[in-house]
Order: sequence, then C-alpha cells, then structure tokens
Amino acid sequence: MHLFKKNFSRFIGYPIHDYAKSLHTIKTIDFLNESQFWSEDKIHEYQVYKLKKLIDYAGSHVPYYEELFKNIGLSSKDINKVEDIVNIPILTKEILRNEGDRMLSRQFSKFKLKKGKTGGTTGSPLVVYKDVYNRSFTWASYYRWYEWMGLNYYEPKISLWGAKTVLSKSLTDLFIKKSKELFFNEITFNSFNMKDDDMWCLYKKVVKNKPVLLKGYLSALIRFAQFIVHNNLTINGLKAISTTTETLLPHNRTFLQDVFKAPIYDQYGCGEVSAISYECKEHKGLHINQEHVICEFLNNSDEPVKNKVGNVVATDLDNLVMPFIRFNTGDKASILNGRCSCGVKQPIMSSIEGRAIDNIILNDGNAVHGVFFTDILFELGITVELIQRFQVYQSEMGVIEFRIESVKKLDSKTIKKLELALLTFFDDVKLIFLDELPSEANGKFKYIINDLKL
Repeated sequence: MHLFKKNFSRFIGYPIHDYAKSLHTIKTIDFLNESQFWSEDKIHEYQVYKLKKLIDYAGSHVPYYEELFKNIGLSSKDINKVEDIVNIPILTKEILRNEGDRMLSRQFSKFKLKKGKTGGTTGSPLVVYKDVYNRSFTWASYYRWYEWMGLNYYEPKISLWGAKTVLSKSLTDLFIKKSKELFFNEITFNSFNMKDDDMWCLYKKVVKNKPVLLKGYLSALIRFAQFIVHNNLTINGLKAISTTTETLLPHNRTFLQDVFKAPIYDQYGCGEVSAISYECKEHKGLHINQEHVICEFLNNSDEPVKNKVGNVVATDLDNLVMPFIRFNTGDKASILNGRCSCGVKQPIMSSIEGRAIDNIILNDGNAVHGVFFTDILFELGITVELIQRFQVYQSEMGVIEFRIESVKKLDSKTIKKLELALLTFFDDVKLIFLDELPSEANGKFKYIINDLKL
C-alpha cells in the first residue's frame, strides 16, 4: 500500500494537480536542480534579467509602481547589476495597507488568481494575490528542498498545520482534504486540536502511515514531542523534521531531534514573499532561494550589513500581479560568509531572530498561536481595511483581551460578529479599541502576550 501511494502521488497526483491548476511545478523542479549549481555571476545575471522584467511590468501596469517609478525617474535601463536595486524605495507593510488595490496589476482579474493571506507579526491578515507562474516557482523550490533533506516530494508525509477553516467545516472541505492527502501522499493534522486524545490519534497515524517527514508549526511539533516523552512512546522511520512559523531556537532543535531521532530542517518565508530560504543537510544556515528572491540585510539606516543582524528586505522576482519589490519583512537575520560544503552555490543566511510567538490557551486546553486568530479574522472578512493590527492578551484561563488598532470605527454588527466568534473558544472576551498598539523595546510588535501563571 505504501508503494502504491508513493507511485500514485508521483505519477498521477502531482501531475494532475499541475494540470488542473495550470501550474508547471514539476518542470520547474528540473530547472532549479540545475540552477542551484550556477556560478555567482550566472545567478546574478539571471536575477538582473528577472528584476528588469519585473520593473518594466510593474512600472506599466501597477498603479503604485507607475507613480513611484515616475517620481524617482527609474526604469529597467537603470538596473545593470543586482546592487542597483537600492535605487528603489523600500516597501513597508504600512504602504501595503494604505495603497490597497493600487498594488495590483490592472491586467489580471482577481477571480483568476490565488488569494492568500498573511498571518505574520502585524496581526490582522493582509490579502495577497499570486499567479500560476509565481506559485509554480515557489512550490518547485519547496520540493527541491525535500531533495536537500534526502527525500522525494512524493514520499509519505504528515503535516501539523492549521485547519483550513477555524469556525466551520463542510463536507466539501472534508472531501478536498481527503483528495489532497491522496494526491500528495500527505496527511494534514489540525494543529489547533492538540489535546491528549488528539495526540493519541496523531501517534497512531504516524505509526500506521510511516511518514519519512513530519512537518508543521514549531509549537505543534514540540507539543507532540512532549506527548511522546510523557507516554514513553517511540517513533521510528522518520528521516526529517521541518519546522515553520515560529523561531527555531537551539534548545527546540535539540529536544525535537532527541525525541524523533531525525534531523531538523528550518525554513524561512513570509505570506508576502514565499520560499525565501531553506536549511540543507549541513545545518550551517539557510540557503537563499536566489532564483526567486533578492534578499538584503540592512541596518536601521537601510545600509547593507554583513556578519551582523539586519532587517530582512526581500524582493519577489516572480510575482507580477502583486509585486513586492524591496519589501521589509519585519524580520531580522544576517548573511553568512563562505559557501556551504553541501555543493549548493546559494549563499546562506542565519535563522530568523525575533520571531518567537507565544501561545493562547483555549477553553478546551488547546494551545494556539496568532495564526489561529488571523484565520478567524480572515473567515469573518475582517481584513486590514477594518483592523490595522490586533494583540491578544491572556492572564487567566478562559479570558482574553482582544486589543484592536483601527483607523476607522468598526460598526456594531462587525464587533458583535467578532465577539461571538471568539466566545466560541473563551468564557469571556474583552474587545479593547486603541488608536495605536505599542511595540516592544526592541521595535518588534508582539501580537500574542500570555501572562498565565501555570
């Protein structure tokens, strides 16, 4: 049965998915397996080619960039090397919120695009649009990463991920979930349900399906590992563990490797710019996905830094429909010296700093991170046009403060809708409206604060 699932996924599932979605992911994997060994000059030449194309397109079809490039007198003719990108002003999350649909190309219909959302450190979800070319490239780079881990993308996997919907589920959702599990040879387990009964169910799935890869939110993987230790259980056969969303700290890595008897692989991306960097088998940093992204590390004066922690500024070279050029991710990391001994020529960066996320405890005992709340806002249709940022504070069980930073006042119907949704998971919810939510002393905004005395 395991061989059948693997072959079905490889020869039928993934090809059918590519065809149905008009993607060319599998073809792009072959290209990336070659380009990862290109010389520095060749990869930079490729980046400049893509950057020129992006600037030409954005300057002709995206209202925000039309105006920006006209004001600063920039065209693709001014880009002759990667370093020339510094002539373009940095894109911030505040600009994204303020500009709205002016960030979108006039040549694309929203109905023909993949709509996603951010779930990151600013809190309220921001809608992001991507076309098939962009998605093909980001997924292909993700599957190339499997090969860096010594795996094939069509081998059995179990993913600890957030539910597609938090507030409700339909038979259609269940059908889609089961179909994806068959096509991709991947079982997805809802990381928002992590009580002991759920953990036993997950453990049985792992034993029965014998995945080579266990992946998902870091906090969910740690919770599962703690369950394994507490119940004196063992899991055999895993070849790799991959983590996402929260910062992978050294003690987290050691603990997970000791419990699961498999190496840990970290990755980095964000909702706006996917597939930025991945860790290889040498575990000396994360290789920057240069075919897809130009990654800069800048100080607070927007000057490049090396061997020092800087602000991560990323340019998505493949998103024409909603360009992100020199986007300040809000994360901090550093570029590292030298090349990796694994053979891949992509430069390496450190793991992300300052992205650790606390959890909030639900009434049923489940621990959830901030993505749980951004998912709820997204399902309710409450995006950045209504809420700029939010912060969830918990100091006693069953009670939360949901602090809201909003430019315009929410109507009573929206407030009631949000309150009722949150009361599904808590005994008491206090909605607090503020003109501005303060940042931490280090400049980072913390949208989950847990002061429970456990």
